[in-house]
Amino acid sequence: MAGLIRTLAAVLAGGIAGTLANAAAAAVFLNPGFFTRLATVPNRYVIGIVFVALVPLIYRLRPGAWGAFLALVALTLGPSLLAKLGLGAMTPWTTVLALNFVYGLIALLVYRLVLR
Repeated sequence: MAGLIRTLAAVLAGGIAGTLANAAAAAVFLNPGFFTRLATVPNRYVIGIVFVALVPLIYRLRPGAWGAFLALVALTLGPSLLAKLGLGAMTPWTTVLALNFVYGLIALLVYRLVLR
């Protein structure tokens, strides 16, 4: 039971931290006003947490470095595909991928740190 609670905490923390990092990266590299616009949308946190919820499953199938690599790929490509194809983001693919790579990297790092 303690392991489940810890995993849930890691997923929540990773999703929230990754979403904030994504908003911060958009503010730094695109427009400073983006941080407030992106960081205050509750739905972005829900989506961020849902994608991080895939990480325990990925690690269960592929532990170790391959699991980390596949999780980072999933955390980068999943939100990018959703943003471009599902939500109709007008931002170029390279920008969307770069910003979601920041999300994925921070989400994965925080997830791993919480589980440590």
